Amino acid sequence: MRGSAAASHPAQERSGGWDWQLLILTSLLVLFGLLMIQSAGSWRSDRLYGDPLHFVTRQLLGLGVGAVAAATVIMAPYRLLRLLAWPAYVGSLLLLLLVVMTPLGHSAKGATRWLSLGGVTLQPSEAAKLALIVVLADYLANNRGRLGDVVGVGLPGLGLLLPMMVLVIFQRDFGTTLILLGLAGVLFIVAGLRWRYVVGGLSTGLALLASLIAIEPYRVRRMTSFLNPFVDPGGSGYQVVQGWIALATGGPFGVGLARGVAQQEFLPEAHNDFIIAVIGEELGAVGFVAAVGLLLLLVRRSFQIACCAPDLFGMLAAAGIGAMFAAQSIINIGVVGGCLPTKGLVLPFLSYGASAAVVHMVSIGVLLKIWMESQLQAARPPDRRPRAGEG
Repeated sequence: MRGSAAASHPAQERSGGWDWQLLILTSLLVLFGLLMIQSAGSWRSDRLYGDPLHFVTRQLLGLGVGAVAAATVIMAPYRLLRLLAWPAYVGSLLLLLLVVMTPLGHSAKGATRWLSLGGVTLQPSEAAKLALIVVLADYLANNRGRLGDVVGVGLPGLGLLLPMMVLVIFQRDFGTTLILLGLAGVLFIVAGLRWRYVVGGLSTGLALLASLIAIEPYRVRRMTSFLNPFVDPGGSGYQVVQGWIALATGGPFGVGLARGVAQQEFLPEAHNDFIIAVIGEELGAVGFVAAVGLLLLLVRRSFQIACCAPDLFGMLAAAGIGAMFAAQSIINIGVVGGCLPTKGLVLPFLSYGASAAVVHMVSIGVLLKIWMESQLQAARPPDRRPRAGEG
């Protein structure tokens, strides 16, 4: 009977079982995001493209591509995650180089962050976050127990971060630069690097970023408007002020879907960076809390998967993905709330952004694969489990 049951579910036997909690959370966020992107962006997409479903259609395309890639990750052998870490890293660097150094780079809103390929626009910096996570996870797992060697192990690890940071800085993407630095710090901490080295490295990085703010007039203006948006409410502080107005208008239950004024182009990037303001206006405090709650649960589940990962690589990769979701959520909501300077970062699964949607879906696929492998290894007899360092 036991043998026949196993034979009737071969895929589940090989995978170790689905993480239904993660799947349900992701599905809820995806559906919530599509609903709000349509509500927040229909006015603008109809005016610009003559199609009120333009943004939702592109978001669905990104989610679909990401879902196919995630399914490929899930079906592939677990060890392939580590084998693909370095090709993913090198590929991300090449794409970032194409943005900065070739005519394929596409500029918008004063920054060159996109790659235009045959009518398709990509944002390689989104993929760079996940690529950095997996390559650092592989590097640190391979050097387990040697992090005390700062010169031989620590500095080469930082050498993986620096090229990405430099290329993203040239794209004038300060927000992603900050996230890349933070992700590297989280992974080094989880891997066991001594705190004094982590603090020293992060302090050096933050000092560099502060100098970058000082030499760029537009960044100085953002800092000024962040400290007091009402100094220039019709200019640099306009977006934050309009976001506050939208949040204040919503009340407990909101004004109703597609009935807010924020989505009528009073609030720039309503369907993108400032989607949480539209949620607050149209669905009120209830909708705002629901969105934040789902994101918190997603981050929590990511870290839970990290805690039961089958090996150090899996633990670091899952922790890095959880940190990525957390950092983007904190920065995005902090910007809308006026707690942080304006950054061009999407809210995971809720904001419009096809490139981000692909990367976030692949990240969920990686988390699912790590969970499945942990369950599969836990079900194996002790004498058949991989030795420490394998996998």
